[in-house]
Amino acid sequence: MNYIVFKLNVQPNILLKYEKNNEIKHLLSYIIPLAFESVLQIKEHKSFFELIPDQEDEQEFRTLLDDLESKTNELYKLYEQILLHYRNHHEIHYSQKFLKLNDKCMNMRRFLENKYPGVTKAYKIIEDENIERYANIDVDSKVGTAITHLRKFHKIKFYIEKYKEDNIINSLNLKSYYNPNTEHILVNSKSETAAINYITALVNLLNNNSSAIEHIGKININPVYESISLDGEYNEINYVIVYPNGNPPMDRYNILKEVEAKEIESKLVGADGKPLKNEPIQMMIEEDAKKGYLKSISSKGKNIIKKIKTLAKIDETS
Repeated sequence: MNYIVFKLNVQPNILLKYEKNNEIKHLLSYIIPLAFESVLQIKEHKSFFELIPDQEDEQEFRTLLDDLESKTNELYKLYEQILLHYRNHHEIHYSQKFLKLNDKCMNMRRFLENKYPGVTKAYKIIEDENIERYANIDVDSKVGTAITHLRKFHKIKFYIEKYKEDNIINSLNLKSYYNPNTEHILVNSKSETAAINYITALVNLLNNNSSAIEHIGKININPVYESISLDGEYNEINYVIVYPNGNPPMDRYNILKEVEAKEIESKLVGADGKPLKNEPIQMMIEEDAKKGYLKSISSKGKNIIKKIKTLAKIDETS
């Protein structure tokens, strides 16, 4: 069994409210499960709460995608006519029908992205040139309107067909547990991507439910990392640390507590464009990452290797 580990973090106003009244245990063991119960079923297992969401209707996703595909094919036929006219006459004319249809397609696609956020990973892993070959679409940057939608739609379609293990259609179709002793969400999955998609869907459920928000406010759930690896030279690194539900490493983020901010966004820039020293950055960020306080980290397109903590079995300390 593989359990991929995530950390639930509430915002400072919620945490400080319960800290003030010495009721942190009540928050973790009763209020947070109560918030979960607003959006799904829960079942108590000794030290854990099993989270049992309603299953998404896969047919609904297929219907949305099919409708979007039909409109996108119609849009592409109009685009081809505009492109042909441009190549023959060096003129570009976008008809109102074309522009309105492009807006409709984009709105339909955004609705799909919001309802099934896992689909947006397609944009990161599939190159524009590759999708144009796969989808057999002819586009020209000089006739730019609709290109973005055409590429994004076909990336979604390709991603769904080729990356089924990422479980993007029914992201909540995984077993998970909330551990009030550690504030961890333990997702039973062999796929790190599927687990991340699950957590994204779970956060969306909680943060869009008025009853859950009333109990615990808007929350975030971050991976608990085993390690962060800065391999190579970095001139710039951006990272976000959330308000810590505990003692932050070396009290670096006391400012978060003092001003009751939910997160702090930092940018490290090398002097005069020179590379940063990796070792102290890695030590500092990795400490937060291991506690589940690292929300994001990036560096101008350079890869930063992050390994999420995975357990073979779980107990009350997990």
